[in-house]
Parts: sequence; C-alpha cells; structure tokens
Amino acid sequence: MTLEHSHARPAAIPCPSAAVLAIDALSVTAVALLLRLLWLSAVHPVPASDFAWYRDHALALAEGQGYTYDGKPTAYFPIGYPLFLAGIYQLFGSSFWSGTLANAVLNSLTAGLVTMLGAVLWSRAAGLAAGFLFAGYLSQIAWSSVLCSEMLFTFLLTLAALIGATRAGRDVRQSRAFALGCVVGLACAVRPVLLLAPAPWFAYLVVARVGWRRACALAAAMLSGVVLAVAPITVRNAIDLHAFVMVSTNGGINLWQGNNPHANGAYFWPLNPHQNPFLSYVSNEVTEDHAAAQAARAYIFTHPLHTLEMGFVKWWHLFAGVSNALYWSIGQSSPPVPRWFARAVHAVDLGTYLGMLASACGGIAMAVRSARMRRDARAFWPLLVLAYYVALFFIFPAWDRMRAPIEPLLALFAGYGIVQMTRAVRRVRFVRRFARGSNAG
Repeated sequence: MTLEHSHARPAAIPCPSAAVLAIDALSVTAVALLLRLLWLSAVHPVPASDFAWYRDHALALAEGQGYTYDGKPTAYFPIGYPLFLAGIYQLFGSSFWSGTLANAVLNSLTAGLVTMLGAVLWSRAAGLAAGFLFAGYLSQIAWSSVLCSEMLFTFLLTLAALIGATRAGRDVRQSRAFALGCVVGLACAVRPVLLLAPAPWFAYLVVARVGWRRACALAAAMLSGVVLAVAPITVRNAIDLHAFVMVSTNGGINLWQGNNPHANGAYFWPLNPHQNPFLSYVSNEVTEDHAAAQAARAYIFTHPLHTLEMGFVKWWHLFAGVSNALYWSIGQSSPPVPRWFARAVHAVDLGTYLGMLASACGGIAMAVRSARMRRDARAFWPLLVLAYYVALFFIFPAWDRMRAPIEPLLALFAGYGIVQMTRAVRRVRFVRRFARGSNAG
C-alpha cells in the first residue's frame, strides 16, 4: 500500500488550531529565551578561532570594508553569518550582548518552530514535548552564547523542515517548493552543506507518491529557489575572486581534513608541513581549494576500504559527547565560571543528550510506522533531511559542533517518542487495572 494513495480515506491527524499552535510556539519560545538569558547572565564567552573570524569580519562589513582577508577579497568562510552579524552590529552596536542576544533569539525561535512541526506532524502533545526538550537542551543553550554560524543555520534548517512538512506531498504547490528552496538557499549562504538538498526533497516526493512528473517539477522549483538565493554570492565571488565559487572556498580543505593519510575522522589541522601541505591555504584560496579537493578525492579512490572504515569513525565523532559546545562557551568565559558549575553542566548536558538520542531513535521507528499506518508521508521529509545531513559526515570530518544543526530534528523525534512511550505505559497500566477489576468481580 502506498503512503498517500489509496482507495481508503487516510486517517485524520488531529492538528491544533492556528491560534493554539501560535500560543504553544510563543510559550515555548519565551521559555527558551528566558533560559538563554539566564545562561548569558552567567557565561560570557570570548570569541576565539572561527568565532573571532566571524566577529572581526562582521565588524569590517559593518564599517564598509568588504569581505576581505589580509587586504584581499575572500570567500574562505561563507559570508552568510558575518553578513547577518554585521547587520546586527549596525542596528544595535557591536557589544557582546548584541551578537549573543541575536543568536539567543534565533535559537529560541527554533524551539518554537520545533513545537509547530511536532504539532503539525503528530499532535499538540508531541509538539510541546519536542519544543520544551529543545528549549531546555543545554548544548543548544551553550551554543547560543557563542558567536557561531550554527544558530542562524539551525533556524533556517528547521524552518525548511517545517515548510516542507506542513502540507502533504500531493498538496504541495510549486510556490511552496520555491519558497522552500529560497530558505534552503539562505541556509547555504551560512553553511553550504545543503546545496544538494533538492535530492532528499525529490526522494521525499517519491516516497509520498506524488508522481514522477510532479516530483520532478517540484524538485526543479525548489532548486530554482536555492539557485536564486545563492546567486548574489556566486556573482560576488566571480567578480572579486575571478573564479566560479558558489559560496565558499573551504569545501576542499574540509574534504581533505577527513580524507588524507593522517586523518582521524575529527578536526585535523596539524602545523607540521609534512602532514599538512595547505598551511598557507588562504594566501591563494581558490587554487588551494581545488588542490585540497583533488588530493582528497585521490585519497578516497586509492584507499576505498580505509575511507569506508573512517566513515564510521566520523559518525562516532558526530554523535559522541557534548564537549565542543561547553568548551567554546564555559571554557572561553571571562570571567571564568566556578569549576563545580562546569562539572554539573557537563553531567546534566551529557545525560540529557544521551536520553534525547535514545528517545529520538525510538521516535523515528514509531514515526515511520505511524506514517505507513496513516498513509501520511510528511514525517519522512524531516527524517530524510536528517539522513542526508548525517550521510555528508561519512565523508567530511565530524565533531559534536557539526551535530548542532540537526539537534532540533533529534528533539522533534525524541518528543514524539516520549509521548508515544508515555501513552503506551498508560495503556498497559489501564489494561492491568481492568484485568484486576475483572478478576475481582
């Protein structure tokens, strides 16, 4: 039986009214923002490494100096987040609070989107469970205090999941697919890992049985939205760098970091020139980007078994631990936080994450079963986005920072899993009480 085509009428999915949905989303957003403000009152991370780059280049953009490195135009990091941050600085000044509050607000709004997505897909209870789980998840609270691109990217990724799942596949219009593509394109301006997202969108439409011709048309509409959103950056890069660079020039080096004789599956940037031939990467970033990508591809094709083995190592790094978020927040705080506070936060964060991950695995299995029973494929869209994103890090190096953008989707399925397991426990208790009553009678 297909998921959305049958002679039988699909089972109705109870969905709260727009007013109730808005109230729930705003309530979760408010709770999330309160928790992030409390965190910011205690933790004040000093930007370092990538985050210092974002801050410094945002300041330069805000002052009209352009997007440059060492006096030359650059596209080493995607321009999306520095440009967003530059807008914040122009509007509200360049203090610590302006950038971190912007990230905290974005992350709180993401919690509201998770609430809406869960309610639209399953039930109000599932939406609230998922939303509050994400709102109180310490790793996301910690990341929201860091000037990182993840908060903007995560918001856009979650918004794309909501846009694609709000309507059943057969009800999706080309205008919605185009809008979805525009949001995905904006996300690509922040982190270009979604440039191939039309592929999982097409796969979702196939699963939803909308027909091959319609699936191709809707995938083309989404692709056109992606291209339109990314085009200004590509044109800027062509003018300033005199080369075709869709978004950024760090894709080759990222691929090489995960695929070379010394790679460990995680972040890899040795200062030994015998191990790292790309130490002067940004001096000629377009040429070095091509050279790094070529070296990585050569290694992959000449060492296929090791590449396969390292893929699972990269997945381990992607899902192992919560140290990255806490290192760049608590670990960089000035003034430093008490040691007991850091230890307690790590213990709570790790326990919450492991519980969420276990619940998400159960929730995914239940969501797939529910989709087949109800003949409603919408849950497959966020699931395919999740699968697509994880698949990328079978090739690219991974650490728990890379997991941050999909944590709203983990919370989404975890919330559904928690609600379903709670209902199952209640049903078992009711049956047992009924059985005892019958035996007593």
